[in-house]
Amino acid sequence: MLITVLRVAILYLVVMAAIRLMGKRQVGELQPTELVVTILLSELVAIPIQDNSIPMATSLISAAILVGFEILNSIFAVKSNRYRVFTQGHSIQVIKDGKPDLAQLKNLRISLDDLMEALRQKDLFDISQVQSCIVETTGKISALPKPAQRGVTIKDLQLQPKDDGIPVVLVYDGQRIPERLADAGLTLPQLEAIIKKQKTPEKSIMLLTMNKSGDVFCVPKEVRG
Repeated sequence: MLITVLRVAILYLVVMAAIRLMGKRQVGELQPTELVVTILLSELVAIPIQDNSIPMATSLISAAILVGFEILNSIFAVKSNRYRVFTQGHSIQVIKDGKPDLAQLKNLRISLDDLMEALRQKDLFDISQVQSCIVETTGKISALPKPAQRGVTIKDLQLQPKDDGIPVVLVYDGQRIPERLADAGLTLPQLEAIIKKQKTPEKSIMLLTMNKSGDVFCVPKEVRG
């Protein structure tokens, strides 16, 4: 039993490392080659888990080769547009000025009902209000509403909004995060002064953030009775 646990733990760490090596997109939208590698990788690591008589080295070497292939594939895809189109395909416009391109839909084997369902998931219920719709290489769709259907932006209103930036987490679960001081443009004494201004002791702070404008947001821990 202990051997099985150790083998599972080792293979788990190996798969996690392999996913990290293949890049962040591997855990997001999968390209065809990435999907193939993911399926094969899961099959390879499952074999030694199910049968302890099979050497782990065989699966580990095979997994390393697969990851190497995927890394090389991603390098070739970056270097060569022709290779990238061959392995990943290219984005295809299926709606232009509210009119669906039935020929392209037929080539993609996507029915008009499927397309309209995907549009509804983007809160676009009237296909005539869609200026452009593109099927991406991952199979997802990107849709652009016609100008009259788009929301009003701050630029349209000719306003000058205040840029508060992204709030920086300075304290989490009662612990300071010194490495974030530079992001907030603070020194340690300044952080201590901010903490003292709060009505909550430092150890009782669940979350404390500060944005670019200097606005502090503090969330105290829940008091359990």
